[in-house]
Amino acid sequence: MSDSKPVRAPNPAFFDHSVIDNLIAVTMELGAELWVQRERMRIIEQLLAEQGVVTREAIERYESTPEEQERVRSERDAFVQRLYGLLLRDTVKATPGNG
Repeated sequence: MSDSKPVRAPNPAFFDHSVIDNLIAVTMELGAELWVQRERMRIIEQLLAEQGVVTREAIERYESTPEEQERVRSERDAFVQRLYGLLLRDTVKATPGNG
C-alpha cells in the first residue's frame, strides 16, 4: 500500500503560450456560469408570472415545456455564437511594425 498521492496530469496545451490557453479556459467557464444564471433567472421570471411567488424548491422542480425547451435551445445557440464566435474572427496587429 502506497502513501503517495496521485500525480495530477498537466492541463493540455492548445496554443504556444499557456496564458492564451488559460484565457480561453476562463472565458469558457465564465460563459457557462453566465448561461446557468440566465437560465435560472428565466425560470424565476416564469414562476413569478405563473404563481406570483418563487421558492428554491420550485426553481429546482421546474420543468420547461417542449416549446420553452426549443426557444431556450435557440437562445443558447445564439448566445454561444455571440460569445465564442469572437474567437474565430480575424484580427490585425494593433501595433504594425513591432515584430
